[in-house]
Amino acid sequence: MKTISLQTIKTNVAENWKSGLTVAFISIPLSIALSIASGAGPLPGLIAGIWGTLIGSLFIGSQYNIVGAAGALTTVLFATTLTAPLGLGAQVLPLLAIGTGAIIFLIWLLKLDRYLYYIPTSVMYGFATGVAILIAASQLFDATGLSTLARTGHFLGDIEKFIAHFNEVHVTSFIVFAVSLLGIMVWKKFIKKIPAVIPVAILGIIFGYLEANYFSLNLFSLQDKFGAIAPTVMLPVAWGALTTIVTTPDLLKSMLNISGLIALIAVLETLITAKLGDKLTKTESSSSRELFGLALANLGSGFMGGLPTSGVFLRTGANIKAGATNRMSGIIAAVATAFIALIVLPFFAYIPMVVIAAILVNTAVGLLGLEELKNYWHRERESFGVAILVAMITIFHDAGLAVVIGAIAALLLFARKISHGHFDITWNFTDGTHESIRGIKILKLTTISKPVCFATYSIAGDIGYIDASRHYHNLKKLTKDVTPVVIIRLRDLFSIDLEGGEALADAVQELHTHGVRIIISSASHQIAEELQTFPIFATLAKDHQFTEKTSDAIFYLFNDHLPHQEA
Repeated sequence: MKTISLQTIKTNVAENWKSGLTVAFISIPLSIALSIASGAGPLPGLIAGIWGTLIGSLFIGSQYNIVGAAGALTTVLFATTLTAPLGLGAQVLPLLAIGTGAIIFLIWLLKLDRYLYYIPTSVMYGFATGVAILIAASQLFDATGLSTLARTGHFLGDIEKFIAHFNEVHVTSFIVFAVSLLGIMVWKKFIKKIPAVIPVAILGIIFGYLEANYFSLNLFSLQDKFGAIAPTVMLPVAWGALTTIVTTPDLLKSMLNISGLIALIAVLETLITAKLGDKLTKTESSSSRELFGLALANLGSGFMGGLPTSGVFLRTGANIKAGATNRMSGIIAAVATAFIALIVLPFFAYIPMVVIAAILVNTAVGLLGLEELKNYWHRERESFGVAILVAMITIFHDAGLAVVIGAIAALLLFARKISHGHFDITWNFTDGTHESIRGIKILKLTTISKPVCFATYSIAGDIGYIDASRHYHNLKKLTKDVTPVVIIRLRDLFSIDLEGGEALADAVQELHTHGVRIIISSASHQIAEELQTFPIFATLAKDHQFTEKTSDAIFYLFNDHLPHQEA
């Protein structure tokens, strides 16, 4: 194991204490806000921001990624607290963190993370957009002074309940919410170095203290909703319920399903955040170590009574922008979060819920990913459709189902795209001219109006069971055209499966039967060997109709002799 000298530690601390403190000041109010949005009260998110961040920073692959409570997880966690078994409510969340950590550890151990790359970023952006809308909608009650109303856990249910109680809206509360949110937006626009969550939390505490002691606007505070907040760095875990859950098949299945969904979201968000951090810092992190560290972070957070954790770009980006040079920044952030929380946590009791709502709405805006959706709209409409589909299912039905359906839809669209059979074809006419077409669909021959000397059909990438029929129909159509010679160019063909080989062989056999001369050019040694397991290609090879280059095929064609005739 590599040892680190005391001097190196001192240097790392000197280089990273400012960025670490910056992350800590962001983490405290944000963790409290996200914890409340998760239905857990203010403390479990803060515990995750201490132990999850500390353990994650020690073991993850990225030098800059900050692990903690995440906005992307809040709706799943809140829905769980409403339906938690045994009447546990929010107490079940640390157990979920432990379950999530165990599943992520298995993903790391079995190296299953490679399969997660089958889930495209369009699914994650769609999921994040759906979660953002749900977070914003969930703040309707706190933002309008209706904090005593319990949320339903469903988007439409919350909207209906809000409309039913609209006449009870506290105008002063809404004005304070609007001013707080506007202040955040203005701060973000004009002051880039200090994240807006820091000043709004400080001003919110001061305003709440003055409102409670010197003038009354009837604002609902954190203390009014959750009671006094005692300084702590760990919370009790409902271990007694764990035995019941493990020994009750239905409860165990439910917990594993939810933990699996949280693990999937956490892993994808963490890996994406690590990649974005690598891009900003021109570094390269280890995805394997990222998962290992994330698993330990969730286990540690759960054992200490905290929420499930994930890498979060808001903190990671702030960490990088604040000048972090390595993982020491995250370690300092965790220690500083614990230290500050022990000292100032009781003061957070004064912060009005409308200020917390403003912080969460701002977080929701950051999750929207409007720029990515705009890019999808202009450059890849199918991915845009997948993102919107995932967002809608997330909002109106279920987050887990949204990710699954989104991944399946994306894979089906990808399969449809590659099933078109990418090809290039060049007709060389007898008058010396030529015409080229690049296509991804069935070949159309309506443009051919002159006698053809020969045609070159190029296939790139792979031929598999998905796109084999496309190439078969394309080549078959050439028999209906006056094309005496077809050169099948395979220089950029990298693989071919059995079904693809059979389809290509059938097409070549039909061309051969119709008197079309076939020359196979530029095939790699491996591809040529695979093709020659089919009788028609074996015959072509025997007749020396395989050439190393397309130019050789054309030379032999125009000189009316074959390679072996030169020998």
